[in-house]
Amino acid sequence: MSKKKKADSSGTYALCITTGLIFGIGLGPVLGSVPIFATVGIIGGAAAGYYFTHQKKRGNKH
Repeated sequence: MSKKKKADSSGTYALCITTGLIFGIGLGPVLGSVPIFATVGIIGGAAAGYYFTHQKKRGNKH
């Protein structure tokens, strides 16, 4: 069971980082600096991936 969870979390990290990179490259020319915004996108994607993989499960209150 732990291998499945590890594979799921690494897939989530990869998806979030890739999405951040694409947004950074897309916004770079508009805002003036592609390398800076690509780096910010990667960092933001890594933070989002961490957030999504480390959420606590909530139980139903009813």
